Formats: sequence, structure tokens, C-alpha cells
Amino acid sequence: MNLLLIYQSPEIADMLHSRYYVEGAIFGAAVTPEIPMPDVWLPWAIKNHGQMQNNQQADSITDALFDYFKYCLQQMKDNAQCLPSYAVFEDDGDGLVDFPGSNSPLSQWLQGLLMAHSSMESVWQHAWQLMQEKAPEQAPVLAKKLKHSLGMFSTFADNALAMEQAKKRGQADFERKLPLIALSLPEALNTYVSISGELASYLPNQFETFVQKPV
Repeated sequence: MNLLLIYQSPEIADMLHSRYYVEGAIFGAAVTPEIPMPDVWLPWAIKNHGQMQNNQQADSITDALFDYFKYCLQQMKDNAQCLPSYAVFEDDGDGLVDFPGSNSPLSQWLQGLLMAHSSMESVWQHAWQLMQEKAPEQAPVLAKKLKHSLGMFSTFADNALAMEQAKKRGQADFERKLPLIALSLPEALNTYVSISGELASYLPNQFETFVQKPV
């Protein structure tokens, strides 16, 4: 499932951020340890708030976004691969087709995911604090894994910036290694989802509550 259908309307497409960015952002909302209310994450999709034509159009957008949110929740519940099929890093063997890539589907999806993580950072921190209180021995391992996953996401959200930073660190072969590093992206995302589930287990009364269309 994806949001392609609503983006076939030029009016709606102009109103929203890119499809890839929005799908990444909604996944980021769904993977938050404590599931946010729709009024938190629905606005993330809107680029031009003043262009909504009528309630019918607003309902159409809300329905599509909410269905995709529920789809993301189900994907994680089923332990399915959460990285979309279009979110791939391509190279031709000589140069990097996807480089510099802040506008590729993969980069846009990861930018949406990272925006959601940043927006929900206080929720992540709250869950982290509860975990540290109840199972402090888990913290070092989870911290290392979370840092690695977020680092992977940042690298492929903006390849140009990652390359610039690598050069400053003296990593001359970083560009050549990017295609190989990219192969670990699905695993990094699965780890991110797993960490969220682990943190959610320390939250009181955390259930998949928000699965009905907001009134």
C-alpha cells in the first residue's frame, strides 16, 4: 500500500509534501514508542495549509493518510519489511546514480522519517527514561543500536552532506563504500522498529488505540 492514488490529483499533490517524504513521516509517527494522536502527525503531510478547497477534499486526504498510518502499524505488527520497495540506493558500478541524493525516493523517505523522530523526540526520551529505571542494563546496548540506525538514516537522507562530513574525517573511500553500506539499511530499520517496541513495553497502558478515523 502507498499514497500514490491521492497524489494523482494535481490539486492535492500541490498541497502536500512529496509522497515519499509523507510516507516516511507517517511511518515515523507509527513507529514512535507511544503512538501519537492523529492531530500530531496529520499536519506533517501538509505543505500549503491555505489551499484546502472544501471539507470533502480534506476528508479524502485524511482518509488516505490515516489508512496508510494503519497500514504501517500492521506492517510492524506482522514483522514485515518496512522499507518501501522504491527506497533503494542505486549505483552503476562506476559512479553513484543516487549521488548527491537529497531528492531520491530513498532520501526523501528517510528525511520524513527523521523529521518524525525529531518531532517525537520527547516521547522517545520519556520511554527511554522509563526503560533506564526498570532495566538499566539494557541502556548501553540499545543506545548503541539506536545511534547506529539513526546514523544510517542520516547518511542516506543526504548523501552530499554525508560525503562532505566523511572527507573532513579523512574517510577518502567513503563514497566507494556507500553501496555496500546501503545493503544494511533494511536491517537498520528493523532494528529501529525493534527498539521502539522494546521501549514501548516499558510504557503504561500502551496499546494500538488510535486506529479509528478521527472525528
